[in-house]
Amino acid sequence: MNVIVIDDDASICRFLETATSAAGHTCRVAHTLADAEGFVDDYTPQLALLDLYLKDSSGLDVLRFLRARFPRCGIVMMTAHASIETVAGALQHGADEYLGKPVRLEDLLALFKRYERRSVEARPDSVVWTPTAIIGTTKPMLDVYRLIARVAPTNASVLVSGPSGSGKELVARAIHTYGLRSRGRFIAVNCGALPEQILENELFGHERGAFTGADSSTSGLFEASKGGTIFLDEITETSLSFQVKLLRVLQEGEIRKLGSSKTIEVDTRIIAATNKPIGALIASGQFREDLYYRLAVVTIPVPSLAERREDIPLLAQSFLQRANEKSGRSTYLTPAAVQALVELSWPGNVRELENFIQRLVILALTEEIGLDEVRNAHQNNGYLLQRTDVPVVSLKDAERDQILKVLKETDGNRSLAARRLGIERKTLYVKAKRLGIDLNL
Repeated sequence: MNVIVIDDDASICRFLETATSAAGHTCRVAHTLADAEGFVDDYTPQLALLDLYLKDSSGLDVLRFLRARFPRCGIVMMTAHASIETVAGALQHGADEYLGKPVRLEDLLALFKRYERRSVEARPDSVVWTPTAIIGTTKPMLDVYRLIARVAPTNASVLVSGPSGSGKELVARAIHTYGLRSRGRFIAVNCGALPEQILENELFGHERGAFTGADSSTSGLFEASKGGTIFLDEITETSLSFQVKLLRVLQEGEIRKLGSSKTIEVDTRIIAATNKPIGALIASGQFREDLYYRLAVVTIPVPSLAERREDIPLLAQSFLQRANEKSGRSTYLTPAAVQALVELSWPGNVRELENFIQRLVILALTEEIGLDEVRNAHQNNGYLLQRTDVPVVSLKDAERDQILKVLKETDGNRSLAARRLGIERKTLYVKAKRLGIDLNL
């Protein structure tokens, strides 16, 4: 491989250059971004070892420079003082992983082996190293990013654990997108949503006559995902008999269709997920221990939203932008509203927060979403979840109450009220007539 080292520490550069050459790779060294710009286009690096802190520029600037010119180049950040913001930002801006300083020789050699197997040139042109749908810069999310970066270039089976709504499928998709199988299909299957026979039929397929109504032979998802990834969500909801069949897939790389005595080789990576304590299920005999060890070659625990509250402002702004785009609006959250979101409880985790932001945008009568709107929406949501005997306020009544409130605050000034409501004055007249509001009072 063509390896480039960019670090302003001469002693580290000498060590890395010597180790890289000894491993059989070509190495070029630069101490600054300007140095690298002088030869990098002709050199075409396949792997870059980049210091996060350079004297003449930010390591992220160099990262963006290299990623723009060489989208297939592996980029590994190095730092002795990793901060959540810099490392998470580096990973989200296209870095593959990072090494801590001082760099250990065994870590460096293991890194070379991974990238040799990865075959950078074989990556499809469609892969763009941009931030995934996963959002977060806190320590728990940094750990998730690091695990994704390390396991993605392998074919190892992965078990993603975490509470419902925490983003386990997003983690699985990121592993697939940045892995060797990104050219293949990513197929997600919710094991808990399907009866056992239907689940087996979906995954393994069947032969003609296997059961009533099986008029022809059908391939399953394991065959359809050849060269790709199967994501098995809620894997702990499966029966022991199904687990035996899945174990054979992992051990032998083959399946047997329903109603068939022949085996078929399959080539798919399996990523599973659970929101339950799998250790307790194994102890109670509800989940096979041997299957667990086959699935959990690498385990990635996804934190709950309560464990990373500092990420809530980032998540809220992202969900708000998405909801605005869908609805054609331009609402915004006040600082007080954002702080309220951070302090509230989210038992449904990221999924609940996203749904809540969408509801705020839909129900907002003005462009500004403030503390009162957040509190009212959250209280109403709690009533809906806990009580069914409480009458729900209609949107018409809510809109009427908001207009009356703003008119009162502006002492009946219709022009000012319209501006605060984020609508034209003539629209205010139309709404007032429809809602039975007397603007002359």
